[in-house]
Amino acid sequence: MSIIRQELVNRNSGWAAEMSGGQTLTLSARTIIDFVAFDAANPNLAFDQAITKENNLSIYLREADGLYSRSDQLLMTFIADGFRGLGTHDLQFGMCGRARHKRAAKEGRLNEYLHGHNMTLPDHGCAENLTWALEDWGIRYENIPSPINFFQNMEISQDDGGMKRTQVRPSAPVDIVLRAEKDLLVAFSACPDMASKTGGLGVGVLISD
Repeated sequence: MSIIRQELVNRNSGWAAEMSGGQTLTLSARTIIDFVAFDAANPNLAFDQAITKENNLSIYLREADGLYSRSDQLLMTFIADGFRGLGTHDLQFGMCGRARHKRAAKEGRLNEYLHGHNMTLPDHGCAENLTWALEDWGIRYENIPSPINFFQNMEISQDDGGMKRTQVRPSAPVDIVLRAEKDLLVAFSACPDMASKTGGLGVGVLISD
């Protein structure tokens, strides 16, 4: 294995990088990661939640599943899941952010998060982190797709489709590994993760051949 890039991304911040087809991306964390991917040659061809769920016949992303664009291109393959057996990765929610936090406070919905009405709202979240991380590639907020929320274990009711955040996270950092199936631009936010006891943590990143 040849290491191309290795670093630690701080909590509630964003990261982006280009990858060549065949390279692998390892993310090591115990916090929610909002992750997106784009075709490097045409960033309009971005990861799509709906096509990914349809092609994998699952509302969760699982080991060996593919990550697909809206045009049905295979962008990445999820080749190793250190969270398997502990929890699931969410493909329902979008990104947290300043606007969502303010709306939750205005609507009296902060009890959806762990610390409820006593919590201090962060001044930014994943929407801002991904926007800032992708600025150098000219990708605007409105062109960033709804992400995969790695480590965001959700309770989904089979009766009415209701969704509830949980505190299920790895007790220590575990690895998830994705293989690029073509040249890509990838990005993520280390979420402020207000539904967990940790309140968000850093994420280790490794790109390798």
